[in-house]
Amino acid sequence: MNAVRYMLVLSLLLGSSIASAQGSRLVQSDRAIAGGVPAEVLVVLAEEKAGSIDPELKKLTALRRPPFNSFRSMQILSKPKLKLVPGKDAVVSLPNGRRLKVALLQVMPDGRYKMKVSINRPEKVDYLPLLQVVASAGDPFFVAGQTYKGGTLVVGVTVDPKKTVRVP
Repeated sequence: MNAVRYMLVLSLLLGSSIASAQGSRLVQSDRAIAGGVPAEVLVVLAEEKAGSIDPELKKLTALRRPPFNSFRSMQILSKPKLKLVPGKDAVVSLPNGRRLKVALLQVMPDGRYKMKVSINRPEKVDYLPLLQVVASAGDPFFVAGQTYKGGTLVVGVTVDPKKTVRVP
């Protein structure tokens, strides 16, 4: 009976020290992202009519696949930089008067970033009310569909913790 009790106490102590060690790693991880994770937004005007494609966009494989490969003209309109802070919305004004909101929800155990994204008009119902995305560092994700100047806005977001971002 004493041996069983000893093993139980030992396993409880061992288990709590493992949990404590895991907890401290999570706290360190949370502290690492608490200051923010840099991100870049790519705002592109895309059109189906023949034209040129910005050389910087030609290297993005996601834009060479459907549905984006139907655009035969793509020009970069802006490339604002953001700092994604957990629990806070980062907002980018789009050229059509709408706003892109990106919020960092979590850094996944495999290092990818879970975010929520929405596009809305100030004081109006959201066009893209809520989209949850999990993206790898340096790997952009894109949303499209906003009409602008006879074309379509394609908005890409890249989270890359290796970049340094200065946010005013």
